[in-house]
Amino acid sequence: MKYSLVVVLILSLVVPMSAQNQVQAVSGGTGRTVALGGGPYNPYITDYTDVFVNPANASRYQSLLYSDIGYGIGGYAAAGQYVGYTMSVGGFSVGLAVGRREGPMFPENSYGAGNVTYGNSDYMVPVLDVYLPGAFGTPGSPLAPLQVFVATRISGMTLGAAIYRSSWSRNEEYTAAAGGASEKMSANNTQTGFKVGTLMDIGGSTLDVSVLLRMNGSTAEWSDTNTAVNPNTSKYDVSGTEFGVNARLMMKMSDQVELVPVLRYMTFGYKPEYTDNTTPAPTPANNTPNDYGRTDLEIGVGVNNRFENGFVTVGLSFQQITLHNDVTSVVGTALETRKQTRTATDLPKLNFGAELGLTDWLTGRFGYFKRFTSTESKVEAPNTSTTVSEVSSEATYVPTLGFSAADQQVSLGLGIKVSRLSLDGYVGEQFLSSGTYLLSGMTHELFGVLSVSFRF
Repeated sequence: MKYSLVVVLILSLVVPMSAQNQVQAVSGGTGRTVALGGGPYNPYITDYTDVFVNPANASRYQSLLYSDIGYGIGGYAAAGQYVGYTMSVGGFSVGLAVGRREGPMFPENSYGAGNVTYGNSDYMVPVLDVYLPGAFGTPGSPLAPLQVFVATRISGMTLGAAIYRSSWSRNEEYTAAAGGASEKMSANNTQTGFKVGTLMDIGGSTLDVSVLLRMNGSTAEWSDTNTAVNPNTSKYDVSGTEFGVNARLMMKMSDQVELVPVLRYMTFGYKPEYTDNTTPAPTPANNTPNDYGRTDLEIGVGVNNRFENGFVTVGLSFQQITLHNDVTSVVGTALETRKQTRTATDLPKLNFGAELGLTDWLTGRFGYFKRFTSTESKVEAPNTSTTVSEVSSEATYVPTLGFSAADQQVSLGLGIKVSRLSLDGYVGEQFLSSGTYLLSGMTHELFGVLSVSFRF
């Protein structure tokens, strides 16, 4: 907190002298969208992070360097960091982003995180960990995800495409002291994804549509040549496919009012396959003990009311998130499958945000995010089934930031512009309640999430 406060004080002295500079900085990032009632993404507003949903948006943010610096919800940590840059090359907008963690290889994107039954429904790495021998250690998430995107304007519309890639691998080979037995182990996690999108002008309104296809894979192999036991070679192989569609229409109703209908759909599933070559072979062989998956559906509408120094946005939506984990086990001499499903229905899901220019260089933000959720869990055994419903339960607020809706609903933020530089932060609620270190003797971060951008 003390470091953040010093930065703000220095900027408060420097910025007024730079306010007359005509170069326009660009506000944005997670620090802005969360402060405006995002979870962390607010689909009813425009922001440079839109490029990660629809790569065609790269055309709107040329010559821009941008980054999320980190989170300080429960004490600052260098988590969620990434950096991106978009530039103009001929008639194309070309961009590169490094470190943006997307998809089911990362725990912060999981809606089942922390739940015993559904924790792996949309988080793949722990499943690989279960199958690996303990001596191998815990496998890792893919390192430094890389995303390359390009956009151009053709026949009255803007088209965009992106490639996403990340990977992690580890190999071990050693000889045990007793009996001279050797063991070999190898494992890897990879992601390869593609996004395509378009921005279309329709009578002063803008249609924003994108499609995502991403393959997430894990493989492992290990062997033991100890002559005292049967030769054993085992393999693990799984491919999890994501498919998603995002669509919104920024409908211009007047110079001040914009209507924004939104549709979002995503599905993901994977079925780990385990090959055991132990001699004698197990009977029956249970090669696919789990079938995991997640489905998201959101339909909503928002209204943006713009005025001279800012805007107010309100969005209401229906959202349903379904996680499943079908478990197959050996019962006697047969295989039996128990189907388990948990569905969280939000009606409504509320995104509210207000942004106001306080001075030429300082912007204030206020937001409210709320999911009115009912949860239903269903278990279907081979011969019986049970259903459990919970009404008005608090589902996860935003996995990326790691706190629940009960912990955080109201959000505040600040945006500071210095010439071409923009610093945007979600103000930590602990700081607001406790005050500065000089007043309370308690150290809290000023910003819960901090984003920065620089326009060349």
